[in-house]
Amino acid sequence: MNDDTLMTWKIHMVKQNPGKGIAVLIFILTVSFFAGVAGESLIFLFLSLLVLGSYVLPYFVPVSYTLTEKGITIRTGWMTKERDWKEFRRWERSGNAIKLYTMKKPSRLDNYRAWLLRTGQKGDEVEAIVARKIVNTE
Repeated sequence: MNDDTLMTWKIHMVKQNPGKGIAVLIFILTVSFFAGVAGESLIFLFLSLLVLGSYVLPYFVPVSYTLTEKGITIRTGWMTKERDWKEFRRWERSGNAIKLYTMKKPSRLDNYRAWLLRTGQKGDEVEAIVARKIVNTE
């Protein structure tokens, strides 16, 4: 851990709601099976497993969040995303998550450019750090 680390936490979404995890797994296996049957090849079965599985990967593996003085790091499986605080212009809290936006005013691009920090039980602590680092001007 760096000296400038403000906070680190992990969220494992499938542990929070195992019923959804089982339903998603059954859905992926069913769709992949039918893709293999329709394509008359095991290649289609494995290809659909790969595509659908990679799409829902963050739900099944722990996601690690690190807030530092410089920015934010999100680690999911083998992927690591990093951004500086200065890239974000506003934020808002919604339940057990905080959404960070890159534009000062709401935009159609928010869904593509924003970051979602799932806070779990640490919502108030994360909100305090985010509020200090990103000052909402609206």
